[in-house]
Formats: sequence, structure tokens, C-alpha cells
Amino acid sequence: MAYTEQQKAYHLRKMRTRAARLDINKDGFISREDYEIMSKRLSEYSKVTEEQAKKIRDSLLAVADSIKLTGDAKYPVKEFAANVSLAFLGSTRENMRTDLHNSHNALFDVIDTNGDGHVSVEEFKVYLKVVAPEVTEDQAKHAFNVIDADKNKEISREEFLAGAEDFFLGVEETELAAAFMGKLVD
Repeated sequence: MAYTEQQKAYHLRKMRTRAARLDINKDGFISREDYEIMSKRLSEYSKVTEEQAKKIRDSLLAVADSIKLTGDAKYPVKEFAANVSLAFLGSTRENMRTDLHNSHNALFDVIDTNGDGHVSVEEFKVYLKVVAPEVTEDQAKHAFNVIDADKNKEISREEFLAGAEDFFLGVEETELAAAFMGKLVD
């Protein structure tokens, strides 16, 4: 599919947002350490049991492994964003959808710390506090409300995956894509 320069630029902005969110320690690189810190903070802020904390850590480190963040491997944030954008825009939509659903099903389970099959506003706010501490409580609530398409005060797995799809695969500006990982970076 041919994309306009505007669509490419918007998609890159979304991937820069994602990369900035993944750089938890703010050292300019995405590394396994970021995933370790993310798992610790999610577990701490969610006040989960040791068993749940281990599950969160294992899930997040599996994601790190899937993008080849093993040992001392690390990717510069800007390079990571550009490569991810090119990969998404250059691959077939169906291949990317499958990969996206696999990784974001696991992420949904990490965010759903009480394991009830839905993400509450509190669980979502904890997640955003970890990956986007600059997002205000009002912005987090707005993001939650946008993702909660059926307005039943919880995010279902399907709603979460729809948000992930719009964020990662979409090239048009939508409120859902702009809310999925908190406010987009410039």
C-alpha cells in the first residue's frame, strides 16, 4: 500500500511515542533494563502478590526477548521508532495484526493485575503511570474513556486490541490512536 508523506509522518510520531514510553529509565535507549524496571513498577504500584509480580516480569521479559533485547542489547529510541514504523508500514497488514495481537494479548494480561479479564480505570492509570508518568490523571481518564468503546467503565480485551490496532496499524489521525499510549509526543 502506498502511504502519503503525512500518513508516514503521523505513523512515525506514534512510534516515537511508543519508543519514548518504552525508555523507562530515560537513557535514550530501549533495553532489557527498561522492561525490568517496568515490571517492578507495575508490580509495586499495583500492589500484587509475589506470584503475580513474577508473572508480570516473565510476560514483559518475553516481550523483550521477542524484540531481541537480550543481554546488553539496546536500541537508540529514535532508531527504534523509525525501524518499527518502517516495519509496520512495509509489512502486510495481516502479518502485523497477528504479531500485534500476540504481544498485546500478553500486555493486556499484565495490565489486568487482578485477572478478572477486564482493565479497570485504576489498572489503566497504573499502567500509564509506569510508561508515561507525565500523563495527568485527567489525561489518563480521557484515554481510558476513549478506549472503553462500549462505555461500561472497563476495557475489554477486544477494546484493548482495537486500540492497539488503531495505534500501530492506522495511518490516519484518530482519537483512539492519540489516546492509546497517552498523549502523543511531538
